[in-house]
Amino acid sequence: MSKKSKSNTFHLGLTMAGAVSAGAYTAGFMDYILEALSAWEDAKKQNETNPKSPIPNHDVIIDAIGGASAGGMVSMITTLALCSGKIKPVRAVSNTKTGNILYDSWVFLDDDDSLYDGRGTGKTTFEKMLSNDDLHDNKSAPSLLNSKPIDRIAEQVFELLPEDASVNNLPNYISKDLRVLLTVTSLRPLDYKVNFSKIKSKFLDSTPGHHISNHDIVAHFKLKYDEIADKNKFLPFRPFTKNPVNASGKALKSNRDFLIKVTKATGAFPVGLAPRYFDVGFPTAYVRNSLKERKAFNAQMDIELKLGTERNFQFTAVDGGVINNEPFDEVLRCLVANHGTEDPVNPKYGTLLIDPFPNFENEILYDTPNYQKNTIMDVIGGLIPTILNQARNKHHDTYGIGLFKLMAFPRKLKLGKLEEVDHPPLATGGIGGFGGFIDIEFRKHDFFLGRKNAKNFLRGILFMEYDKEDPNNLFYNVSKEAVKKFRKIVKQEDGTKKIFMPIIPDVTKLDPNDDANPSSYEVPDFPKLDKKAFGRLEKPIRNRVKAILKAELNDKLSGWLWGLVKGLVISKLSKKITKWAMTTIEKDFAKRGM
Repeated sequence: MSKKSKSNTFHLGLTMAGAVSAGAYTAGFMDYILEALSAWEDAKKQNETNPKSPIPNHDVIIDAIGGASAGGMVSMITTLALCSGKIKPVRAVSNTKTGNILYDSWVFLDDDDSLYDGRGTGKTTFEKMLSNDDLHDNKSAPSLLNSKPIDRIAEQVFELLPEDASVNNLPNYISKDLRVLLTVTSLRPLDYKVNFSKIKSKFLDSTPGHHISNHDIVAHFKLKYDEIADKNKFLPFRPFTKNPVNASGKALKSNRDFLIKVTKATGAFPVGLAPRYFDVGFPTAYVRNSLKERKAFNAQMDIELKLGTERNFQFTAVDGGVINNEPFDEVLRCLVANHGTEDPVNPKYGTLLIDPFPNFENEILYDTPNYQKNTIMDVIGGLIPTILNQARNKHHDTYGIGLFKLMAFPRKLKLGKLEEVDHPPLATGGIGGFGGFIDIEFRKHDFFLGRKNAKNFLRGILFMEYDKEDPNNLFYNVSKEAVKKFRKIVKQEDGTKKIFMPIIPDVTKLDPNDDANPSSYEVPDFPKLDKKAFGRLEKPIRNRVKAILKAELNDKLSGWLWGLVKGLVISKLSKKITKWAMTTIEKDFAKRGM
């Protein structure tokens, strides 16, 4: 095969949006992406000396993996799986643990193993999330749902890392300087001041500045972290039991506990799940430098950062998706920093956003909204999404025409057709994305929908133009046999035809037994809500509601009169709230065809 150059390498950044329990879909999508990359890598090695190889010989290197909320958790789990050196794809439904941490974490969650090993006893994750062992007498409730099961999922992923897990295990398609970026939302503001012209008079000693508050924090981990050059610019990634050593032979300290906490924090859905408090781990200097970088502050700007003088920035964190739910801008910024200005003719880097709930979803699922707001409640109801949408605005540096940006999102086709099914594609999408916690069957469906969508995406969308005459083209010197096997001919508006080639070739396409039907699925049937099993949750839901009301009201009210009526008030309120919750959930599932 011909010698390759930098032009034959595409640097990819993966971005995973917030998804709550639909992280099962993102996990399945990533499972197939890693399988395809590994299979392609093996095929290239086997055909290394064959000048007529049917395997495209360019390279793809993943430089950055980033996400928010469930996407942030999948990003961390993916990185740990890569460091473990044991990537075993799950191609068929398994009712027992597989050793694949993407499948085991997102399909089984914290369900008891005894539910699926023949004993038939135990508790589901949702049942555990309704337990009250996170509540304490005379203290307010930390969240609507018990977050301990989510904590156990995050902790187990790190605990199950093999002893030989290391960045040295990363496959060739992963950068040795991989970046992992997780977003969190700080309830403490990151303040900075815009200075006004400094004029003194007999009425005013100085002109005060205008304070602006920012609340998004990005935990930017660098696998190849240098203690001197990277200090306070990035965060180290050291989750391993056997710590690496520096150039002087000194052992570097593990920050596993911090990594676990950040993984929990990015998914700390506000109010629904418990917030996380950080008193160490985020140096104030790092937070300051990160803010300056992301806001593109420079010496010509009359700005002062006001973040306090403490060594570590102390704050309470909630879900990263509150402010930065699709952090493709952060991932792109890494690629631009590493590889410079992009070439719009022959892109050599770009990002893929995996988004279970893309912003255009409302156009598909719901009726045309009424934009006229006439009442106080209408305005209040419209303010929350207005503030969230404004907070999630992307920086202008991600709007560049030359930047390669693609988005993958859930699609399910009718069998044998290229028409979409008549219901939302995700089974985990109910009740704002929390629906997947209720039943493992929902998560199985979405994991394998993610795998199938990834397969279709690699074979039909993640393509770039092929030009055999251009030495800067990604596919320059790819064999004619490979072009013939993998090309896609696209007719242009002017009637001409162009050839496109896949950025990540799915070499299973060459298997005569491969199922190439884009509408066939490992889990073909859309799961339904088990109303009998759901009915059994009514009592645990009422007990949870009652415990929260008791914790909250006892913390706020006191006196002999409250002592007399509190039992009756809490009992009646809990019954009404539970009935409303049960009815709302059932209606939501019915609306989704479940």
